[in-house]
Amino acid sequence: MTSASSERKLAFAQDITRDDVRALEGVLHTQLGRVSEEVGETGETAFAMRALVILVSDSAGLLHMLLKVEQPDWWQKAMIVSEWQRLRLVAHPYNHCDGFDHERWWHRVDRYDADDTFITQRRLATGNPRA
Repeated sequence: MTSASSERKLAFAQDITRDDVRALEGVLHTQLGRVSEEVGETGETAFAMRALVILVSDSAGLLHMLLKVEQPDWWQKAMIVSEWQRLRLVAHPYNHCDGFDHERWWHRVDRYDADDTFITQRRLATGNPRA
């Protein structure tokens, strides 16, 4: 399962597109659907699977909304990074199912952009959390 976005690497969260979110969400729903079929519709495991599907949908929905913001504030940038990481971590156990190689595009992003990286590095170097 590859897409046009599978040929590029994400360096920062600002590089994430709505298509990336849709693709990752689609992979997760496909894999979680397969697991849910095996689990069945009753019992605690089925309840946990439904909760995980809701988490994926909510997280992807929040990402879609945040990616619409033209000039995101610092907290919105942090949420984009956080929600991408959440989806990525949920997807990690499925990284090579059915030939899908997650390393192609849904890899870890720790910062929103290069400016965010620079600011963090400056704060660490000076020991000043507000630098």
